[in-house]
Amino acid sequence: MKKKPGKARRWLYPAGVERDYTRRLVTIADEAVQAIEPAVLRALGYRADIADPSIDIGWYQGLIQALQAGTSLSPVQDQVLGPLISEFARRTTRFNKQQFHGVLRSAYGVNVLTADPELRDMLSVWESENLELIKSLPTKYVDQLRGQVTAAVQSGKSLRDVVALVKKTGKVTKGRAELIARDQIGKLNGDITQARQQGIGVEEYRWRGVLDGRERSEHVAREGKTYRWDKPPEDGHPGQPIRCRCSAEAVLPDLDDLNALIVH
Repeated sequence: MKKKPGKARRWLYPAGVERDYTRRLVTIADEAVQAIEPAVLRALGYRADIADPSIDIGWYQGLIQALQAGTSLSPVQDQVLGPLISEFARRTTRFNKQQFHGVLRSAYGVNVLTADPELRDMLSVWESENLELIKSLPTKYVDQLRGQVTAAVQSGKSLRDVVALVKKTGKVTKGRAELIARDQIGKLNGDITQARQQGIGVEEYRWRGVLDGRERSEHVAREGKTYRWDKPPEDGHPGQPIRCRCSAEAVLPDLDDLNALIVH
C-alpha cells in the first residue's frame, strides 16, 4: 500500500539571512554616501554653524570635483563584494536545504535522501547580478546628486532646500540597498525551492504567504491556491516578484513516487 504524505511542517522563509544581507548592503551604501555627501555640502558652501548660508559662487565646479573624488573613494570593490555575495548565496542555499528535508521528514515520517539539484549555474548568475546591482549603488547616487542638485540650484532653491535634497538622496540610496537585499534573497530562495521540488517529482504547489501588513493584496488572494511549476502566475512563482516573501508548499506525491531514496 502506498504511503501518502501527511501534513508537512511549514517551509520557512530565510528571514534571518535576509536581515543580515540587508544590514551589510545598507552599510555599503552608507559608506558610499559618507564618502560623497560631506564634500558635496562643502562645495555648495554649507556650514551648519551659519544661520542663513548662501550657495557658494563656484558651486558647480566644486560639486563635480566632490562627486569625482567621492566616487574614486567608494569602498564598493569586486574583491570585497565577491566573497560577501558568495557567503549569502551559501547561507540561503543551506537554509533552503534544511527546510526541504524538514518538510519531507514531517510529511512522510521517514528520512528521505535526495540528490542535490545542480545549482552552480543558478548561483553563478545570482552572484553576478548582485555584484552589478551593488556596484551600481554609488554610481546611481552620484548621477542623482549631479542632476537633482544642479536642477535645484538653477531653479533658485535656497541652500537649505538643496541641503535637504542632498540628504534625502542619501536616504534613497540606502533604501535602494535595502530593496536589493530583500528582493534578491527572496528570488534566490524561491528559485532553489523550485529546483528542489521539481527534482523529486513535485509538479504543483500551494501558494503560502507571510500574511502580514507588508504582503501585497494579490498575493494574499492566492493564499492556499494550487499552481503548477510549469505554469507560473502572471508575476511569477513565490519569491520571483519584487520583494516577495511567499513560499511554495509542495503538493507531495505518494512516498513510492518520490524521486528519492527512502531511509527507514
